[in-house]
Amino acid sequence: MKPAAGRRLKPGLRPGLSPRWRLWLLQVLAPLLAILFGALVASVIILFIGKDPLAVYGLMLRFSLTRPDSIASILFKATPLIFAGLAVAMSFRAALWNIGVEGQYYVGALCAALVAFGVKGLPVVVHLPLTLLAAVAGGMAWALLPIVLKLRRGAHEVITTIMMNHIAAAVLLYLLADVLRDPAQAGTPRVRTPVFEPTALVPSLRPLLDAVGFRIPGYSSLNWLLPAGLLLAGLLYLFLTRTRFGYEVRAVALNPDAAEAAGIRIARVQFLMFLLSGGIAGLVGLNDVLGFFGYLDIDFPKGLGFLGISVALLAKNNPLGVILAALLIGFLDRGAQGVQVFAGVPREVITILQAVIILAIVVAYELLTRYVRVLRKREAERAAPPAAPSGTLAAAAPGGPGPGGGG
Repeated sequence: MKPAAGRRLKPGLRPGLSPRWRLWLLQVLAPLLAILFGALVASVIILFIGKDPLAVYGLMLRFSLTRPDSIASILFKATPLIFAGLAVAMSFRAALWNIGVEGQYYVGALCAALVAFGVKGLPVVVHLPLTLLAAVAGGMAWALLPIVLKLRRGAHEVITTIMMNHIAAAVLLYLLADVLRDPAQAGTPRVRTPVFEPTALVPSLRPLLDAVGFRIPGYSSLNWLLPAGLLLAGLLYLFLTRTRFGYEVRAVALNPDAAEAAGIRIARVQFLMFLLSGGIAGLVGLNDVLGFFGYLDIDFPKGLGFLGISVALLAKNNPLGVILAALLIGFLDRGAQGVQVFAGVPREVITILQAVIILAIVVAYELLTRYVRVLRKREAERAAPPAAPSGTLAAAAPGGPGPGGGG
């Protein structure tokens, strides 16, 4: 009897990793290799300006990860990016391009500001949730027109959402400058709303962090929107992977024709997911408006919606991956400040690093998608039964359908 080591493998089997584990390994390695590639490209630029890349990266890591103020800054920067990335990812998961997260969070911040300074005398347990709901409603309202035009008239959502971004910016500037401007700021260059009621502000995380032994600087504005974003990402992950509607969303994204043939109402799925995207987008600006400034200023942070597209692409539209992608961008932003001040390296070098990482990951994921398609096609071919010889078929069914048959 032959030893077990001498047994032949069944046809179609290969030694080594199974296809499932191979795919998982590639998904893990893709972003890591993209980060490494981006670091190599940035290293060339750093060498050209006469600096040591290893020293610069070492300084970047020490400055960003060993100082409490840097860790708090990274988490504060990542908080709005989590919401922005989730908003973009929810539309991408339904095969829609919501480029309007920028305008939607402008309107969300405006609606939150109206409730925050306009409503008085409410306890915090009522006023703060009402302010958050106003932001969600504002974002959803601004997303309503593009998705209705998409589903009813076929207008492409990229065009309509970009146009809505410009409209939102113009409306916000007009209202802040002429209608909602704080009368106390008349005659000064400050253009902002009145100061919000204290009951509408998001509490700081400092007391909780002090209680667990992690002390952050007193000037840090890290607040409870960070755990809210983490919780929302977890809930959305469960929603997409454990519910019937989440299954419908995945089916619509993978193959709309097959989903429609299976009885899934594509328009309903896309409508609800786009509104969900807009509602989450309404929360993007609140980290600064309710957690830092305490009023809506004409110079409050812009561009977070477009950064959300980068976060969603880095995360491959995975809600849990959005958290890691937002932390990565927060780390790069904080590291750019450190290397600029202490190493004399322009922060634009880190911006280039971030851009190259995003491009590399997009390319890597596209190559990975094509590999998965080829892999599945091969598995289907191996699983298919071998075709019988044509002579056998003819002898078994001489009168069957076909040329000359009786069908």
